[in-house]
Amino acid sequence: MSCSRCQGLMLEDQMIDMEGGYGEMWSRSWRCVNCGHRDDAVLRHHRQLQATPIATIPQAVTVEETPELPWESESVEPLAA
Repeated sequence: MSCSRCQGLMLEDQMIDMEGGYGEMWSRSWRCVNCGHRDDAVLRHHRQLQATPIATIPQAVTVEETPELPWESESVEPLAA
């Protein structure tokens, strides 16, 4: 198995959940040797819940024309730097 972040080697790892509702619980997960990324069933489930498909309807964009301004009629004063 390869890591989804860095494509490194993933090894199966035993983890203990110290804050579990039923006391200490051992679980299996995958850990990347290269970057330390962890992957297990709970993490995948939470990522799927957060990932919402984006559905957009393509809309035509209208560009308003800018009016032509007569620059000769305005007085321009030079600004000091």
